[in-house]
Amino acid sequence: MTARTRTAGTKAARPKVARRDWIEAAYGELAHAGERGVAITTLAARLGVTKGSFYWHFRDRPELMRALLDRWAHERTDEVLGLALGSTADPRERLRRIQALGREIAPIDRAMRLWAQDEPAAEEAVRHADRALLGHIAACLEDLGFDEEEARLRAQLMLRLWAGGYLVPGTDPDPRSRMLEILLGDAVR
Repeated sequence: MTARTRTAGTKAARPKVARRDWIEAAYGELAHAGERGVAITTLAARLGVTKGSFYWHFRDRPELMRALLDRWAHERTDEVLGLALGSTADPRERLRRIQALGREIAPIDRAMRLWAQDEPAAEEAVRHADRALLGHIAACLEDLGFDEEEARLRAQLMLRLWAGGYLVPGTDPDPRSRMLEILLGDAVR
């Protein structure tokens, strides 16, 4: 065996990183550090690869950011709402589940909403996801006996409460459950 063969055989193999691995790493970084924190160098270090791996899968950072928007929109509209709404016929329980899921996704939701302030594509993704969520919340409220206009207004209040809840610090660790009861009014009883 030559020295060259021994050296080649002892090199640590670089991990194989797929496009979805880059997207997942960027998604985590988006939730943690916001849109400006999604840096190719940081992601490459986290994945244990070189920046060249990034350019194998993406033309540039804007392409990665579009992939993040697609991933978020899919999760928000399909997976999250499917879990929250498809599991029970009770509209109160569906609203509670949407609320609970809102707490789980708060970091990425906050990052997306902040990004949407400066990026039209992110704004459209948030607007699209919110329309779907508002429709589901309003349907739950109509099932509870509110008329269409009242259900729409209460749905908007609920979404604003849930989406803005992480921006307003408070002493109660989770006042949203009590607020849900208040917004449902007589329908809770």
